Formats: sequence, C-alpha cells, structure tokens
Amino acid sequence: MAKKPSTESQLLLLLVATMFAMPLVAQSFDKAQTADEVAVRAVLARFYEGWNSHDVEKMVSVYAEDVDHINTRARWNQGKPAIREALRIFHAGPGKGDQKTYTIEKFRFLKPDVAVVQVRSLSTVGNIGTYVLNKQHGEWLVVSFTNVEYKLESQ
Repeated sequence: MAKKPSTESQLLLLLVATMFAMPLVAQSFDKAQTADEVAVRAVLARFYEGWNSHDVEKMVSVYAEDVDHINTRARWNQGKPAIREALRIFHAGPGKGDQKTYTIEKFRFLKPDVAVVQVRSLSTVGNIGTYVLNKQHGEWLVVSFTNVEYKLESQ
C-alpha cells in the first residue's frame, strides 16, 4: 500500500504549483490589458480622425450616451446630443479648418473596465485633456472628458 503524503508535503506541492501558475495568470492578464489598451488607443484615434475630417458623427461615436464633457471655457455638456450640437457648431464656424495632432501623455487602468488617459493636443491652441473610458458591453466608450487650454513655452 502506498504511503499517504504528509500535510507538509501536500502544502509544499500546493505552494510549488501556485508558484508555477502565477506567471501564467499574470501573463494572460497582461495580454488582456494589452488588447484593452490597444482598443482604448483606437477609440482616441477615431475621435481625432473625426476632428481632423470635421466628421461630428465619428467624433461622438466614442462617447457613452450619458457622457460629461467640460471644455476649455468651463462649459459643461451633458450627454451625447449636447456634445454633438457643440461640435457641429464649432466645426461649422470657428473650427472649420482646425486640425489637431495629439500625444498620449499618461495611460492607466483604474480597474479592468475603467481607463484614464491624459492627452496633449495641438491645433491653433494647446489642450490637455483627461479622458475617462469605461468598457460597456465589450466596447470602450468615453464617459467623461475634461480639457484645459495651455500655451506653449514659446508663446
């Protein structure tokens, strides 16, 4: 008859198995985050593509229905329809020829389904924006966006 392993042996075996499993779990979590980070970056790229082509529908496609946006003049637009109208007016008037370049300055996940991204954008003026995105039904959407104006050092 085979000898039953001692409790210490069982615990040691469990510890070794856990040590080997942890890198696999972390590795799969990193891959999921990498895929999500790519998806979030694609959402932001879509917004700026819409901005540069003055395609309001493309821009608002990145927003959740109940999105909040506070612009550089402290105007608080609540909900997708309000932002759509503000963008339509801006791009038909003073922003008609505006083009932006942007740089993602900081990116972090607060939770697996919540990301915060700081973006520096340049056009006729500079802006630094903070985007809060939430993964809803498998799709990343902006739920809050606030931006402030800044002047370049040479201005």
